[in-house]
Amino acid sequence: MVERAVIVVDPYKNHSGVLCSVLENEDYETLSVGSLSDARANLETKNYRAVIIDLDRALLDNRLLKEIRHRHPSICLVGLSSRSFHPELEEALTRYIDACFVKSAEYDDLLYWLRAVFDPSTHKSRENDGSGDPSLERS
Repeated sequence: MVERAVIVVDPYKNHSGVLCSVLENEDYETLSVGSLSDARANLETKNYRAVIIDLDRALLDNRLLKEIRHRHPSICLVGLSSRSFHPELEEALTRYIDACFVKSAEYDDLLYWLRAVFDPSTHKSRENDGSGDPSLERS
C-alpha cells in the first residue's frame, strides 16, 4: 500500500493542528512545517505524496515551488485559502499548484481530492460505476 504521507505548510502550528487532526482521522500521516523550504528538506527524506500550503499565511517562493516540482514531479501541491482570489499568486497558482480549496471545518473537498491522489484506481472505478461523489457534477 502507498504511504499516505502529507506535509502541511503553515507557519503557525496552532492553525495547522486542526487540519492535521482532520487528516489523521482519515488515516493520513501528517508532518506540519513552518515554511516551504522546510517542506522541501523533508521531501528529500521521505516519500510524501502531497504538500498542502496555507496560502493565507505561508510565504510562497516561485523559484522554490519550481524546484520542488522539478525534483518531485509526482508530488501534489495543494493550496488552502479563506480568500477566493490571489492576484499576487498568479504564477504559483497557474504553474505549480495543482489545486486550491477553501478552508472549512470538515475539509470535505480536500479529502475527496486526496483520495483521488493517493488511490487513483479506486477513484476511477467509483466514477465508472456511478458511486463517486454526487456533489461533484460534470457539465
